[in-house]
Amino acid sequence: MSDILTAELMASAPLKFSYPITPEVSIDTTVTGDSRQYATVSIVYGSMQIWSGTMTQTAPKLTIPFNIVAGSITIEEGGTFMLTIPTPLQNGSVVASLTIKSSTSTVPFNAFVATWPLSSAS
Repeated sequence: MSDILTAELMASAPLKFSYPITPEVSIDTTVTGDSRQYATVSIVYGSMQIWSGTMTQTAPKLTIPFNIVAGSITIEEGGTFMLTIPTPLQNGSVVASLTIKSSTSTVPFNAFVATWPLSSAS
């Protein structure tokens, strides 16, 4: 087996993204698949993964099934993540549509938590 990294191997390697919500809480996304068509999203508190789910081209939406308490915030049940797979004409993305509650407020949170091209190979 060869240890040489080719453009094809690099293009198919997992992509990892981390989107901080607070200094302690982040949304981590790992994108895999030969066409980068799978995305696993995790809610991470410190170094502990407290919830995760995987989206695919045929099942591109995840819904949070319960309230997630992470430190000083609660990510409310019913929040969603939506996967758009990359094409030659548009980047792939994961969009979070959440409601985040703290002791002082409840706010909507809508953001692209990950974006990537179909391929990074030259």
